[in-house]
Amino acid sequence: MAMTFNHLNLLASADSGIFALLVDTLGLEVGQRPDFPFKGHWLYQGDKALVHIIESQAYQECQFGHLAFELDMNLQELTTKLQQSAIQYSVKQVPDSEIVQVFVRVGNMVFELQTLNQSRKNQFPVFTQHEELV
Repeated sequence: MAMTFNHLNLLASADSGIFALLVDTLGLEVGQRPDFPFKGHWLYQGDKALVHIIESQAYQECQFGHLAFELDMNLQELTTKLQQSAIQYSVKQVPDSEIVQVFVRVGNMVFELQTLNQSRKNQFPVFTQHEELV
């Protein structure tokens, strides 16, 4: 199985300063983002969305949200392995995409494991807010 870094997710208010650091200072560019039902920005370096920001006034200071990895393992294989290891998870669908997000919490860390829902037999709810990961 191959695993590659996909993105870092941050939680921040519009005036937290993280946007200024990442865009104005470090040169990331605001780019295309799926139609999630919450405010946010995807920041790109070239054609790669490296940082996903969920924007909310609930986060006055910038906070870590989750770390995402892309897997070359199908959804069935991944969820079977998680179940065998007795690891709790939740599955969410990226809007208008075959990509599914499998969220796992280990201590205070949340991981998003991305794979494809190629069969599209199962439709999963869309990730709507960070609190769903708790």
